[in-house]
Formats: sequence, C-alpha cells, structure tokens
Amino acid sequence: MAKKLKNIPAKAHPAHYMMHKYWGRKPHNVVSEYIKNYTKEGDTVLDPFMGSGVTVIESAKLYRYAVGIDLNPLSIFITKNTLSKIDINKFDKEFHLILERNLEKFSELYITNCPSCNSSSRMLNSVYEGNTMLKVKGSCNNCGVFRKDTDDNDLKLINKSEKLFKKALKDNEIIFPQDEILQYVKRSNKTHIDQLFTARALLILSNLRKDILSTQNKIVKEVLMMCFSSMLPNVSKMIPGDLETVNGKSGWQISKLWAPKIHTEKNIFESFISRYKRVRKGKLETNFLIKSDQYKLYKKSSEFLKNIESNSIDYIFTDPPYGESIAYLGLSMFFNSWLDSSVNYDKEIIYDPFRNKKYQDYSLRLDNVFKELYRVLKKGKHLSFTFHNRDLKIWQSVIDAVNNAGFEMQNIVYQEQAVASGTQGINFKNTFKGDFVYNFVKSESNRVFQNKNIKNPTQAIEKKIDNIFAVNDSITIDKLYEILIPYIVRKNIYSNENGDPINIENILAKKYEYGPDAKEKKIYKWKIKKA
Repeated sequence: MAKKLKNIPAKAHPAHYMMHKYWGRKPHNVVSEYIKNYTKEGDTVLDPFMGSGVTVIESAKLYRYAVGIDLNPLSIFITKNTLSKIDINKFDKEFHLILERNLEKFSELYITNCPSCNSSSRMLNSVYEGNTMLKVKGSCNNCGVFRKDTDDNDLKLINKSEKLFKKALKDNEIIFPQDEILQYVKRSNKTHIDQLFTARALLILSNLRKDILSTQNKIVKEVLMMCFSSMLPNVSKMIPGDLETVNGKSGWQISKLWAPKIHTEKNIFESFISRYKRVRKGKLETNFLIKSDQYKLYKKSSEFLKNIESNSIDYIFTDPPYGESIAYLGLSMFFNSWLDSSVNYDKEIIYDPFRNKKYQDYSLRLDNVFKELYRVLKKGKHLSFTFHNRDLKIWQSVIDAVNNAGFEMQNIVYQEQAVASGTQGINFKNTFKGDFVYNFVKSESNRVFQNKNIKNPTQAIEKKIDNIFAVNDSITIDKLYEILIPYIVRKNIYSNENGDPINIENILAKKYEYGPDAKEKKIYKWKIKKA
C-alpha cells in the first residue's frame, strides 16, 4: 500500500550524475524513494520527460523495467551513456591514445614563459576582456603555478593559433558547429555556436572530436564523446573570468548562450583529462550499480505514445517543462550541435514567444501528453510529477491538463533540493530552493473534474495570505508558496474574476515587503510592512 511521502532529505548527486551537465536534475534518492513507494520489483516505470534520466537510472538500479522518453537528443545521449556497461581498460587505452596524438600536434599552442625563470611552461588558463587576452595562469616545472600579464610571446601564440585554424578551415581539415543560436537563449552579441569559442579552441576541439568518432568500439566511442561534450562549457567563452586569480568563476552561470565581457580560455587538454577522470569515476559506479538492462529510451514527443500499450505502466514519475523557466532544447543546442544531433524544435513544449509558442500551444501539448499518460497507466496506479513556477497561468496549464485527463489528486509535497543550482546561487533573493511533488492516481472509474466556484479568487488568495502572516512575522518565499500553492491548486483559482492570471507578488506587495533577514542577510523573507 503506497503511503504519502514527506519532504525527504535530499542527498548530493553521486559521481554518475556528475558526468555531464543538465538542467533541473532531481535528487536521485528522492526519486528512488518514490519509485520504491509506488512500485515493486519487475514493475514498469515511465518518465515521459526524461531529462538527464534520473527516473530511468534509479529504476534500473531497483530492478524495475524503465521507459524513458524525451524530445531532446542530449537527454538520450546522457541517459544511454550513464546506463551502458563499459570495459574500463579499453576506455582508458583509447582515451590516452587520442590524448597523446593531439598533444603531439597542438601542445605547443599552450606554451607560456615563466615570469620568474623564463622557462617554457604549460598554460593552464587565461582571462580575456572581450577579444583581448589580459592575464595568463601557468605551471612551471621549476617554480610551480604562476600568474602574469600577457606578454608578446602569448600574443604571438594566439596569432599562430588563428593562422593554423584558418588554414585547417580552408583545407577542409576541421568541422565544427556554426548553428544559429535561438533568439530565446541568445544574449550579448553571440549569434552562432562557434562564436562561443576561440579559434585555438575550435581547432583543437575539431581534431579531438574527429579522433573520437574514428574509435571502433561503439560504447567506448560514445563514452569518450561524453567526456568531450561535458567539457565544452568549460573550454568556451561562457565561463566568467577572475582577473586576480586568473581562474574561471564557478562554471556556466545563467541559462543563456553568451560570453561575459570578462571570460576565460582554458587549456583544452587539462579540461579533457579532468572530464575523463570524472566520467571514469561515474562509469565505475554504474558498472556496479545498474542492476537491469531492461529499459527503453525513445527520442520523441510524449504527445503521442503509440509505442506503449494502454494500461501497461505501473508508475509514472516525471518533471514536465516549466513553461518559460528553462529552454531545454535552446540551451542543449550548445551540446547537440557538437554531437551532430537532429532536433525537432517544433514539437517542444515551452513558452517561447520568439517561436510563436505561447500559452495556448503550451497548454494544448500538455493536454495531449497527460491524456496519453492516463491511457497507458494501469487503473489504481499513480502519477507523480515535480513542478514550480511563479506564473500561475503556467501552473494552471499543467494542473488543468492533469485534471482534464481524468487523474485524481491525492496530495502535494514540498521537496527541498540537495544543492542550489547555478541560477539560484546568483539569484538567491528570488528563486525557489525546491519543488512541489504532485501525486495523482488513475481512479478505478473515470472521473469528471469539477471546477471550484469561487466568486472572487483574488480576494480568496489575499485572505489566505493574511492568515499565513497571522501566525508568521516573516516567511521565506519557499515556505510561503509551500502553504499557498496547494491551496490555489485545490481551489483551482489561478485567474481573477476577469480571467487574467493572478499575480501573487502584486497581492503581497500591498501589505508586505521583501528583504534580507535581520540575522542572516543572504536569506530573503516577506515581512509585514512597517506602519
């Protein structure tokens, strides 16, 4: 008998979930607990918005048969390579062959002179302002790690790299992506993928990729491509630079494809070695942890699931697209372009006005998905999904789609994350630190959803907020929404009496103010306005 799960302490991601970047990855132990709660060994678990594959991977660990579906080729790529069994010795051997071959050709492009003893040293990192390289960080065999201003030899090396790049391009010796960046994820003056890399990076990356793709062992080739793909952000211009330490600042920081004014250029070979070690550690884990090869992955939209029989699925756990919050396909083009993946952008479920994908399209596609999920799920079985968004119109589209399909809500659980995302780290004032987990059941008899009849929805929400502050002097946005959203969902009050989406922040601003906590400044809370 399934029980209601409370907020489960989220654990940090193990190594096999750290092999490749993906957005919105859910805590593996939380997903695992939900699978164990709603299924038994041998049951079939479906994730129609698979993402980085957490549901499928955790199901495979638990001897469940898993079905994963996603329109994004990157999702299939990451999940497949996480689940695969690999001969570590063959992987090691092929990696070192490719590394040495390319070091022999291009290591001279990362030589810089030590400022103390003037000996030839290995360049580790450099920091640019725009197109001008200002600082270099290197490692000298005699003096150790050093930092210095760019000198004439460093500038000559850049010129040499650019000449080699142009010659290789003219002679058709290199191939690299030149895809146009989608408007929704474009920022600054970068319009095409190749503009996010230096000429030196494009030259070396193209050669590494060509050598990896010539690998005979298919599984080894795919996992080597995972090493390659996962290092791409680190060797791009998208990493903000620190002129004092001559280091990059904590990775790809915002959900756009752009190059900050002060950015880094890392030594590709150093990054390739680092990613190889991380992927190797992850594969050692999955070689041991993955208990079942009974899974199927489909690169397609979940609007039409003709490949899945009616009443054949025992449990669904998923993470549907959050409207405009994360542009999965737009951001993934950074990787998919290098992986030479074919992408069907038309079928993406997203709010993106630049592609005429507005609320109506988002709602219609979600309706199609949840009707299919209702069809394939066995009667009496459960659907769980995680969701959060400040836009009540997006929230309503999701809940209406589930209700219209015929599912019956059982409960809502607020679930904290293990660690903050990069966006949360920057925008800690306003972002949620967790998700809501909605749990539904496919009832034994078809049910018709009844809309709650509340004459003044705005007034009802205002009253609920006042009741919350009657017992709280101040409250974080997470805690506030943890109380408020289940109320809104159950009452089905997303729009005001005129049919316009209710803006919770506008309601709050009438009587309450948002600011840093008196004791801990990095914690922001809503408080009653001072008279």
